[in-house]
Amino acid sequence: MANINWEELCEAMGDYTQTRYYFLNKSTGELLVLSEYMSETVKMEMRKKLSSNKASDYIPVPTLTSREGYKIMEEFIEKVRDAKLKEHLKEILSKESPFKRFKELVLKHPEERIHWLEFHQKKLQEQAEIWLKKEGIV
Repeated sequence: MANINWEELCEAMGDYTQTRYYFLNKSTGELLVLSEYMSETVKMEMRKKLSSNKASDYIPVPTLTSREGYKIMEEFIEKVRDAKLKEHLKEILSKESPFKRFKELVLKHPEERIHWLEFHQKKLQEQAEIWLKKEGIV
C-alpha cells in the first residue's frame, strides 16, 4: 500500500489555482507537481518521470470543483456561532469573488480562522479518502 502524505494530498486537492497539476504514484504515494512556473529543466524531468515505463503508476489528483469548495464554505458558515459574522459570511457567498472575500473575512477573525482551517482540512481529507478508495489505493 502507498505511503500517503495526507497533508500534501489535501493541499493538492484544495489547489484551485489551475496553474499546477498533481499526480500521485499509486505504489509509493509520491506526489509529483507540474507547474507552469517551473523551469523548463524541472518540467522536462517531471514529464520524463510521467512518461517512463512506470507512468501507469501515476494518476492525476482531482482538485475540488468550485461548487464543492462553495459547499464546504456553506457547511462551515452553519457552524459559526457569532451571528453577525455568520450573516456577513452568508452575504459574501452571493457576491462576486466569494472565495477571496470569504477567506479575507475569516482571516480577520483569528478564532474562526483556526476553526475554518481545521474544518477545511477535514473536508479535504474526507474527499481524499473517498477518491483513494475509488482508485483502490486504500
